[in-house]
Amino acid sequence: MDNTTLETLEYGAVLNELAAFTVTAPGKDVAAALRPLASVRSIEESFKEYSEVNELIKSGRLPLGGVSDLKELLSRLGPGGAYLLPEELMLVRSNLAASIQMRALLGPSFSRSYPLLNEKIGAISDQRGLHSELARIIDDRGEIRDNASSGLYRVRKEIKGSKERARSIIEAISTDKKVKEMLQEDIITIRDDRYVLSIKAGMHADFSGVIHGRSGSGATFFIEPLELVELNNRVAVLKKEERAEEIEVLKEASRGVLGQKDLIITDQTTIGSLDCVQAKALLARELKAIVPAIKGEGDVRLKNARHPLLILKELKGNGRAVPIDMIIPEGCRVLVISGANTGGKTVALKTLGLLTLMALSGIPVPVDENSEVVAFGSIFSDIGDRQDIVASLSTFSAHIKRIREFLDLARQGSLVLIDEIGAGTDPSEGGALALAALETFRQKGAVAVITTHLNLLKAHAQTDPAYLNVSVEFDESTLKPLYALHYGLPGASLGLSIALSLGMPPELIESARRKISEKEGAFIESIRLLEDEKDEVRRLKERLSALEKGRAEAVAKLREKREVIVERAKAKIESIVAKAKEDIRKKVERLREEGLKVPSALPGRLAGEVDEAGARVMERLLPEAERYVPSVNDKVAIAGSNSKGVVLSVDNEGKKAELMVGSLKVWVAWDKLRKRGGNDAKKPSSPPAQIKADIEAAASINIIGMRAEEAIPLVTRFLDNAHASGLSSVEIIHGIGTGRLAKVVEEYLSKSGIVKGFHHGDPMRGGGGVTIAELK
Repeated sequence: MDNTTLETLEYGAVLNELAAFTVTAPGKDVAAALRPLASVRSIEESFKEYSEVNELIKSGRLPLGGVSDLKELLSRLGPGGAYLLPEELMLVRSNLAASIQMRALLGPSFSRSYPLLNEKIGAISDQRGLHSELARIIDDRGEIRDNASSGLYRVRKEIKGSKERARSIIEAISTDKKVKEMLQEDIITIRDDRYVLSIKAGMHADFSGVIHGRSGSGATFFIEPLELVELNNRVAVLKKEERAEEIEVLKEASRGVLGQKDLIITDQTTIGSLDCVQAKALLARELKAIVPAIKGEGDVRLKNARHPLLILKELKGNGRAVPIDMIIPEGCRVLVISGANTGGKTVALKTLGLLTLMALSGIPVPVDENSEVVAFGSIFSDIGDRQDIVASLSTFSAHIKRIREFLDLARQGSLVLIDEIGAGTDPSEGGALALAALETFRQKGAVAVITTHLNLLKAHAQTDPAYLNVSVEFDESTLKPLYALHYGLPGASLGLSIALSLGMPPELIESARRKISEKEGAFIESIRLLEDEKDEVRRLKERLSALEKGRAEAVAKLREKREVIVERAKAKIESIVAKAKEDIRKKVERLREEGLKVPSALPGRLAGEVDEAGARVMERLLPEAERYVPSVNDKVAIAGSNSKGVVLSVDNEGKKAELMVGSLKVWVAWDKLRKRGGNDAKKPSSPPAQIKADIEAAASINIIGMRAEEAIPLVTRFLDNAHASGLSSVEIIHGIGTGRLAKVVEEYLSKSGIVKGFHHGDPMRGGGGVTIAELK
């Protein structure tokens, strides 16, 4: 991308906003140098890294404090003996501390959650050794520590001792009675790093010592007592030795830094890159931006796209960023944007170009979800007045110069953005030239998006399927731009209407209307009619939408009320059915108590008939469209029971389905099934027991004379079948005999998950030879 394109699309302004969110000097450099990436893969990798950082900083920012640009500072180091000063070593130490803190994030959990960051941060060198050495040498105030070297420790210890002795001597001198009379002030002063006394002028000749200065008023002489001269001289020598030792310490430390120079600079680049990625995440939060889908070709789809700089202005209380839908359908080679002056055509063009540049640079863009950006190989932009008086270029000449450059450079996969193409000269010639240039871009395989007032281009776009007209909506009654884009229709320029609103005399405007040629006027009128039709369609759509919304709300309320009524009716039916079945059970028990023989299958059959009757009533409550028709692999529940299963096959004629319930296959009527959702049934590894079970399931089983190993499998299937059919109790007839079979059955029932309780039948029902099981 050439610099002019980046400038006209305000890409640099966005990078400045991005840099404002960085916290390190290297990060600001990385942000300023950001440019669109060359391939879909590299862009997607950049966004993956962004996504990891964006997720990571939800719990806190990256530890980037204390990082500064060390390149210039480190460039001074070399084999010639140059060394860094303590404050410069402090900067190095601060940078190393940031590197160490970054590496402290690493670990198994971090590696699993943030693989790309783990690799990047893992590449930062381990500088704990150098950091510790610098911390040993330089304290937090930036001063060299006494124990930085043994020689320095020795010298400073001697200096300290000498100063203490000097202090004791001068304090003793100052307490002498004669000296006290000479003192201007009873304080000890230091001049040129030597202890001196403040002696009154006129008495200084009587005091033995070396004069080191006089006060501004001349009333005081600062004199070093002779007793201290030798000791202070020794301190002066030691001070020189101290400086030499300090320089040696600094040289040694600088040699350590020099040895890690390349790694430190590389680490700074890595930290700057991470800082820039974090800045992208912070800017994205401010803009409410997302990561769009990136693809190599196809349609461009930017939903509710907003210009980022306008968003930032809006956040400061200036104006409003109006969202627009920027779409370049697949197969469209030229998008022709037209409409009124000040209607938002140029902003639309800039929004498309800038958001594309941002996305290709790995910066999230302020659009809605499901937006798509094409990774154009190159982008060329000519927006704004490029007039150059110095170069003798008119506006038209400057535009033509840029378009000529685009024609030379554009190729397959290029995006060309031109504002007011063909303007600044005769409209017929400008339109013809613009159309020829657009055809050349098309032949080269480039995609062009232009703004224009030229009717020739609008008319061509209505007839050529490779072109698409887009109008920027404008309220002609208020002469206010609406900014929304309408695809498929050209927009009227409305120059005369706008001129009238800006104070031009009405008679002048009317005269101008009469002077428009018949053909030109007819075309403008056709656009106006199309605009009117478009407005009418929009109003109809809005009315239709409101009506549809009202209808949907009314239907929802009716359905809600109907569902309540149906549910109440269902509950009533289920209650009646349950009571009828209970009445049947009690009636059968009473008949048996009276000594009448009742067939064992009769209670189950009667209960089944009651269930069928209830189901038929239930079926009438539901319209045909709402009745559940099961499909293979549906997960279902059986009404009136806790049993759940998966549909294995469906009998459409019999309106029943074969289910897998636990380890059993059972057949159940459709109206007894309720869909649970999900289709993740697993096929059984071996063929399970086959049972024909419907609402007429048997209520008793006879196992008299069977061995335990024969009887229990049959009892198991019998209970599952009865439970799936909704029976509340069943009879297991095992006889009395030795009592072993009864004991085995009772042990089995006590462990069954579907048995609520069990007991022997009363004498009329077989007594100890029958066990009645109550099902859950």
